[in-house]
Amino acid sequence: MDYDMSIHTNPDASAWAKFFVETWVDMGKPEIDEGFMTGWFANAMMAMHDHLRPDLAPRVLPDGSAFVVGSV
Repeated sequence: MDYDMSIHTNPDASAWAKFFVETWVDMGKPEIDEGFMTGWFANAMMAMHDHLRPDLAPRVLPDGSAFVVGSV
């Protein structure tokens, strides 16, 4: 499989998951659930978003719950 560099500008977690699973299998590794990987990449993407835009990130309260600060 040729490495498609366009993945680096794609913000879609499902595209990243599909690419990862295909690459993983091409390397001879056992199959991984694509849905599981979509969740993994989506979480990583949101963590980076929250890191870059802390003003939009959820606020964690002392009891462990959270709320989002924003406007409608």
